[in-house]
Amino acid sequence: MLTSKIKVKVQSVKAVRDVEARDGFQIDFVEVRSRPPMMTMTPTELPQEISQMVVQITKGVQNIMPGGDAKEYELRKLTLILTAEELEAFNLKPYPNQLYELTISNASFSFKEI
Repeated sequence: MLTSKIKVKVQSVKAVRDVEARDGFQIDFVEVRSRPPMMTMTPTELPQEISQMVVQITKGVQNIMPGGDAKEYELRKLTLILTAEELEAFNLKPYPNQLYELTISNASFSFKEI
């Protein structure tokens, strides 16, 4: 049995009506992933002092750029449209930026609040 656990965040919640005019909610989730460490390499023919200075300057520039110091990034993952009863069955109380651990196992979803 294969199980996958994914850290997801509620990106948005909207009130919607389904085709039968029942009230419901559209919940957009994004996956939150850790950003891999940045690797900076310099040409081997440069003296070591200059290489270290170039690496420090490069890291400084990356940190001042928008999003450069972010430890995580987000990918659009899942959109659910649920009625109030279905929302309760999933035990979801979604509000923007709420984090959940989404477990996909044995052809089923389960949400655990983080």
